Amino acid sequence: MDIAPRFSGTASGLMNTGSALAAILSPVIGGYLIQKTGNWMLPFIVSIGVILVGAALSFRMHPERPLEEDGVKPPAALPAPAAS
Repeated sequence: MDIAPRFSGTASGLMNTGSALAAILSPVIGGYLIQKTGNWMLPFIVSIGVILVGAALSFRMHPERPLEEDGVKPPAALPAPAAS
């Protein structure tokens, strides 16, 4: 919600999809690497590499900058209702 407050549902859905795909693919890829190389350390080394890339990329996130869409202006404020 800090990074994309107007699109927090979409951001949450993408994060959940990414984590679900990782949970599905990591055992398959890890098993394949172990079967082909016989090295049980290799999946852990790959995991450490992925974590380090994620940590480095986290410095590119700037929650203080609003997410802007190209060519789309923010909606104008609604006029105040007339007093009767």
